[in-house]
Amino acid sequence: MSSPESSFIIVGGGVFGLSTALWLARGGYKNNHYNPSNGCDGASADINKIFRATYGSKSHSQDLALEARDIWLEWNKAIKNSDPSELPDPLTPEDELLTLCGVFHLADGPKLIDLYSENLRVMGETAPSFRDLQFVKNTGSDERRVNSLGPDWAKKYHRFDTFRDGRTNGFLDAGSGITLADKACVYARHLCLKAGVKFILGRPQGEIKSLIVDESGSSKRVTGIQTEGGLRHNADLVIVACGPWSSSIIPDAHRSVEATMGTVMFVDVPSDRQDLRTKFHPDNFPVWRFLEGEGDSAYEGGGFPITKEGRLKFGFRARKFTNFQDHPSQEDLKISTPRTKYSPDPINTVPLYGLKQMKRVIGGLFPELTEIGFTDSRLCWYTDSIDNEFVIDYVPGYSDSLFICTGGSGHGFKFLPILGKYVKNQLEKNPDRFTPLWKWRTVEEGKNCNGLEEGETGPRDMSKLKLASTQDFHFRINSSL
Repeated sequence: MSSPESSFIIVGGGVFGLSTALWLARGGYKNNHYNPSNGCDGASADINKIFRATYGSKSHSQDLALEARDIWLEWNKAIKNSDPSELPDPLTPEDELLTLCGVFHLADGPKLIDLYSENLRVMGETAPSFRDLQFVKNTGSDERRVNSLGPDWAKKYHRFDTFRDGRTNGFLDAGSGITLADKACVYARHLCLKAGVKFILGRPQGEIKSLIVDESGSSKRVTGIQTEGGLRHNADLVIVACGPWSSSIIPDAHRSVEATMGTVMFVDVPSDRQDLRTKFHPDNFPVWRFLEGEGDSAYEGGGFPITKEGRLKFGFRARKFTNFQDHPSQEDLKISTPRTKYSPDPINTVPLYGLKQMKRVIGGLFPELTEIGFTDSRLCWYTDSIDNEFVIDYVPGYSDSLFICTGGSGHGFKFLPILGKYVKNQLEKNPDRFTPLWKWRTVEEGKNCNGLEEGETGPRDMSKLKLASTQDFHFRINSSL
């Protein structure tokens, strides 16, 4: 990437691709083509995502989140002050891309767990003004502090008092909340267009088939991409930001990142249940997360306030699953490959294991929802790296002609407004605090590498799972889960 006159192609339509395109375009790079696949498979296309800033000892991620938060709020203000005709469909001036409804971090047991204690300690030392917006459960002094914010926050603070007869710990973070994921991507694309990014969308013209690799010289180079429609696009640099499909495009990456699947369930609250729509409204209800246990019996999941359409979303990701299939272009290689409602072999259910866990926890938290039951599901495909840090670097062996930008590991969306600023540094080889963390790296034999060491024989592969039936979406009262 020698100069702003260099041409480059960004392949991918989510957070990493959009943010990179925006910051490069604003930084003077004008020969910027963007080729996302058509469809809503990726995690970025979901209806909402948690915004949190607590990262414990990983202060680099905390600082990045707080920097992003400022821009999210600037985007909110810009949208609110826009004429409706100036906004891309379906955005309206009433939309908030970040709603600071709070995030309640919960865990099993009466004593504050070490993870939460560390989160609060680091925040207090490095961002004390933000720490002032965090309130530990069942603590008299913090109850008095949260009451000073007003009655709505006092209600949120006590929302989970009776769960498991009060035998839970945690804290309410009033400085965090929820992002409108799909609408945020629409707005980011709108900003990219205004900055001069050229988009090629839809199938087959916007769907990549393969990289174009020139091996005629002493070292191979990527010179562009070929689409499923047969078109060839040449560039000095190709940036692959394809999330869980990254290894499908770059076989070299299959031991650096891996597609893993979390379980997402929805409850559509009928319009005549205004009591529930009011209870779960963002004004009255925070985002929540719950941690319980360790190993195969662990629970890590949460839920969101209700959308204006009446949809409640719940997620489970203590155990993330894989789906190993033949690589599309490299023989004798299998990689974990996303399978969704939009895949050639579509799927409209979830693993029964995750669903049972969700029914147990959510049924205990919100018994009033059991009469409705889960009404829809989604497989949310993440891109796990070996250590949950991003992978943003030149791919070795391609003479700086191929760049990878992925590895969100289930926590990347909140950085949409700011991530590209630091991707640009890595492209330009300007070292910063993220360079050693985001460098190219692969599985080390004999080490625990976030599950990537398991490969296709691991226990999480979907071929080994029992999938839920439609009947399993219902809550059975007085029955074994």
